[in-house]
Amino acid sequence: MRKRGKSILVVAVVSSAVLLSGCFFNIFQTAKTVGAGNVALTIGSGLLNIQIDEDYNWFITPQARLTFGLSDKVDFGLQSGAMVSLETGEPSWLGAVGDLKFSLFDEPDSFSLAFGFGGGSAAELAGWGAFLEVFLDSNVKAFPVFISYRPLFPFSADPFEVWHHLAGGLRLKLSDTAVLLIQADTFGRMISFGIALEVTF
Repeated sequence: MRKRGKSILVVAVVSSAVLLSGCFFNIFQTAKTVGAGNVALTIGSGLLNIQIDEDYNWFITPQARLTFGLSDKVDFGLQSGAMVSLETGEPSWLGAVGDLKFSLFDEPDSFSLAFGFGGGSAAELAGWGAFLEVFLDSNVKAFPVFISYRPLFPFSADPFEVWHHLAGGLRLKLSDTAVLLIQADTFGRMISFGIALEVTF
């Protein structure tokens, strides 16, 4: 009974933490665009720990992203997901965000560079907010790494603040239409280890 009470307390505290930006999306995208008229579905999950006092509480964050190729150099994307406690199974919604991404440079055997902007209502924005994003990929087959950076502007912050979300990892091309992303995201003092499969139609 005491353990159940403690679990309920942890869920309550963590739920409050989520509302105060205690959890976050993985940036499951790179500098690559999906191409004009194409649609990409990305399904993945992060694994992160939220420390409360001396207790470690592990969560998985299943997420889905839908990307539409408006042109060969412009994508529109939507992402949503949830956070699930591995101890209690209690779910919480991470929110939903949308963004536009613009390819600036994409040279085979060299690198790709893109930037974007977006916004929405999400845990990492502590409600409504906006963000910018920069993506850099290596196109060298022996070194398929990527870095993504997202400065966030929560509308609820008073005074004005900028929060920082950085991700990096491997972009592994499985076929002409499928890519596997293996990455680590940092947001504040937290780290989320993520994996996602992107399939383009």
